[in-house]
Amino acid sequence: MAEHGLDKHHGIEEEEHEEWCPKLDRRAALRLLGMTTMAAVAGCGKSGTAVTASSSDTGTTATTTTLVASPTTAAEGASVALTATVSPTAATGTVTFNDGTTSLGTGTLSSGSASLTTSFSTTGTQALTATYGGSSTYAASTSAVVDVTVTASTSACSETLEGEEGPYFVDDSASGYLRTNILSNIDGTSTQTGIPLTLTIYVFDAKNSCAAMQSVQMDIWHCNATGIYSAESSESTVGESWLRGYQISDVSGMVEFTTIVPGWYSGRTTHIHLRLRSTYDDTDDSGTNTTQLFFDQTLVDTIDTTVSPYSTLGTNPTTNATDRVYADQVDGTTLMTLTGSNSAGYTATAKVYLPIVTS
Repeated sequence: MAEHGLDKHHGIEEEEHEEWCPKLDRRAALRLLGMTTMAAVAGCGKSGTAVTASSSDTGTTATTTTLVASPTTAAEGASVALTATVSPTAATGTVTFNDGTTSLGTGTLSSGSASLTTSFSTTGTQALTATYGGSSTYAASTSAVVDVTVTASTSACSETLEGEEGPYFVDDSASGYLRTNILSNIDGTSTQTGIPLTLTIYVFDAKNSCAAMQSVQMDIWHCNATGIYSAESSESTVGESWLRGYQISDVSGMVEFTTIVPGWYSGRTTHIHLRLRSTYDDTDDSGTNTTQLFFDQTLVDTIDTTVSPYSTLGTNPTTNATDRVYADQVDGTTLMTLTGSNSAGYTATAKVYLPIVTS
């Protein structure tokens, strides 16, 4: 009897287990779990296969986005057609085309396809993606990265005009000056404060179809936010090396510096000095391979009156229009356009075409 009772009890447990896990209607399962989860539960997915797109919203359909660029190698300023394809093709909405973290624009899906025509103003490799924003029915997804190589324009270009060397050049070829971040002394002390500036400079060969110039030494120096230069006895800064350094241009002719927006000093508008040492003029010390970069007048006036420590000097009485270098030497051709804000900092891009010549 005991054995019979045990078997009966065991049978009840089995019956209760079967009751606890009833057969699930397929349509109900899809509504509850979604296609991707059901496939995983049922063992339909392939091991190691990445999920291209999914959604946190229960019930949306997964999508995949692919991107094609034509051409994948283009000169500066040339048109590049970007085409994104979203699957399933019934997906609706928009696609955002991105260059890294920067949006190039958007396109509206039609029969699963969206397009955008764009161009690039600087040489180098652009890492592009397309992101489908999703909808109430279809999940968002992002394409794999597609690289587009931008080469220098083969159209005619004019040599950069010479801007005087000025009184504060110091030969910075010594060890330690080869650096991207020039905010502090070489030993890391005396970091200068001000509005952050990331400055990218490209150098091109005006005598060789404007081709990018590799291995050019580009020296940079400028004053700090209150108009003082390092390494100068007249400034009481002998032994200091902040806001001075150099870079060697890469295959795309590019160098990049992390610095601050300069301040100003009596007799000059806000500016940055450059010296380029290349096959055209690699040893000359007369200043014929130097130029200067300038800032928008409205921007520097705002900075000089509202942002500390620049505001300790107030508005500069010497404007771009009255500055001897900006007005008489480079004729305003080296004015930069800045992107950003006083609080977050700025980025700027400049182009130099060698050989540098007098106006």
